[in-house]
Amino acid sequence: MAALPQLVKATPQGGTIHKYQLSGGKTAFMRYLGCYLGTCKFCNDVEEASEFVSSIEVSPKTT
Repeated sequence: MAALPQLVKATPQGGTIHKYQLSGGKTAFMRYLGCYLGTCKFCNDVEEASEFVSSIEVSPKTT
């Protein structure tokens, strides 16, 4: 049975990064899913997922 995804990081704007252990053939590997407002992307590492989430998040307005 596959392990459940684990939350790695949540941003103040609502973005999330979860890590997934996936199997492919005879090997298991980790993938990271970066999401914000329903837009998601599987990435190879946390840094790549963080960059993706940062690139699509709406920055809070400063007044």
